[in-house]
Amino acid sequence: MQPDTPPDHRVTVRYKPVAPSVVVFGGLLVFGGGITLVFGLGNPGALGFLFAGAVFIVMGALQFAKPYCVFDPAIGELRMNDLFGFKDRVYGAPAGERLYAYGRDIIRVLPDGAHVTVRTGPGRKADFARVIALLPQFRL
Repeated sequence: MQPDTPPDHRVTVRYKPVAPSVVVFGGLLVFGGGITLVFGLGNPGALGFLFAGAVFIVMGALQFAKPYCVFDPAIGELRMNDLFGFKDRVYGAPAGERLYAYGRDIIRVLPDGAHVTVRTGPGRKADFARVIALLPQFRL
């Protein structure tokens, strides 16, 4: 990093550590069961368990490595990251919406005036508190 590079102004919200841990642990159990079935009992039909276990382990590792969402206050964008990077969901000004804080929730006001709550369950509460502090308050 060069000394004249400004610090990143985006707020990153990470996953809660419990969900990725459960996914990795479950993937290890499925993978271990697949190994037991394929190599211990000689059942080649259980290769699907090996594949499924590997997919679960990769999904859990990606949840540990990638953020749940990133908020850019400069342009008012809330980007919900896809685990595999194919289709990120974008809320806020780039989608023609407005974002507001309502208590601990984030509210999207759509162009037609409808209100939709943003799903914040998988993210860490402390990280979402930083995002909510940057948003204007929603008034009914």
